[in-house]
Amino acid sequence: MCTTGGKRAVNAKEKTKRKDGIEGKYSATVILPQTTFDQRANSLKREPELQQWWNDQQIYEKTVEANTGENFILHDGPPYANGNLHIGHSLNKILKDIINKYQILRGKKVKYIPGWDCHGLPIELKVLQNMKSKERDGLTPLELRKRAANFAKEAMASQSVAFKRYGVWGDFKQPYLTLQPTYEAAQVKVFGDMMMKGNIYRGRKPVHWSPSSRTALAEAELEYPDIRVVIWTTTPWTIPANLAVAVNDELTYCIASHANVLNGAKLLLAKVKLRIRICAKYADFAANMFLCAYANMHERGSLI
Repeated sequence: MCTTGGKRAVNAKEKTKRKDGIEGKYSATVILPQTTFDQRANSLKREPELQQWWNDQQIYEKTVEANTGENFILHDGPPYANGNLHIGHSLNKILKDIINKYQILRGKKVKYIPGWDCHGLPIELKVLQNMKSKERDGLTPLELRKRAANFAKEAMASQSVAFKRYGVWGDFKQPYLTLQPTYEAAQVKVFGDMMMKGNIYRGRKPVHWSPSSRTALAEAELEYPDIRVVIWTTTPWTIPANLAVAVNDELTYCIASHANVLNGAKLLLAKVKLRIRICAKYADFAANMFLCAYANMHERGSLI
């Protein structure tokens, strides 16, 4: 076995022996090269050094400038500037960075501008969580916005450092932030263009409201508990065509369950009004009695 690159070959017999001091049977047959290359990656130390070298040598900027291909712009949905990064951020950014670097290798001019979403409930909630209850009571909407803006800027700076530590290439010196006046002005202009083209209209739709957060919620933010609604109908063949379940605003509803009904699933029921006068707490008991009757009917093999 020989080596390349002009390095002096070193017989393993010269350097290694078994723990008991006896030379191995095949040690004299293995010839290894001499090198200063570390056997271990030592990434905690080496990665920051390599990334600093990339930054000092402007590898990303010079590579993109040298490429003569067409422009390639990756439109990246911005993350919320509401705290430290997590595994979801790393998966998102690293996969997109792979795409950008692949396009760089293909000779394209890749212009990746990172951005941050600096508005919305996630940032406001983080601000409120870091305040005492007395501070929250006297907090005005304008003061909350100021605090949220400052928090977002700090979070953006922290996340930017972490993204670069991931090895992500981009123009981190000039990112876009949704709270920048230039960005907000561009949004207003686009909205105005849409209005002039007749794409904006006023309609009616339900708006989900969070009592605890005192704000509107997007449909993506809703999480429904696993509760089933019991209905009564004399025309079960029309159920597939139904679009909603009707409720009575004059009735009181409760959540009840029984071990023999749908494996103890929670069911939404109207509280039974009994003729005799009983305490309100027995209304739940009455609902459970209904479930017992439902269970007996279920055991007979019929759900109707």
